Amino acid sequence: MASENTKVRPWTWTPPPAMNQLMFILLRLPVVHRVISKAILLISFTGQKSGKRYSTPVGYLQEGNNVIILTKRFRQWWHNFEQPAPVEMRIKGRDYQGQATALTDVETMIPLIVLIVQVHRPEAEIYGIKLLDNGKPDINSVQEIAPKLVVIQVEMKP
Repeated sequence: MASENTKVRPWTWTPPPAMNQLMFILLRLPVVHRVISKAILLISFTGQKSGKRYSTPVGYLQEGNNVIILTKRFRQWWHNFEQPAPVEMRIKGRDYQGQATALTDVETMIPLIVLIVQVHRPEAEIYGIKLLDNGKPDINSVQEIAPKLVVIQVEMKP
């Protein structure tokens, strides 16, 4: 049986720019980053159309040389990875290079969404995914929300 999340953010909620700036600064501080960098990284990339440089803090899950990032489809930044593109990431105080690709196929994304939510439960609240009484994501909830999400998969360079 699925339990209801007590707080659900509006779907279009986006962190204010000041919050992103604060996270940008905190993730670059030598000691402070340890508190938040287990769940949040700083990803930097060049916009495909604008040629501008962007850096944004995002939640992530790292498995070996693969990093999985979840975002809402209505956000625009993920379009930069419809074709594989280079990125830099600041993870746990270290800088890494990688190749990022946006995944939009629902069947491909579902197991990755489940994995992210199992490891980082606050992601369930952010994305409106119901949790079962045992703390695992409700697969029906994941299947319902998956078409509204995009997974960015980054292969880190050694």
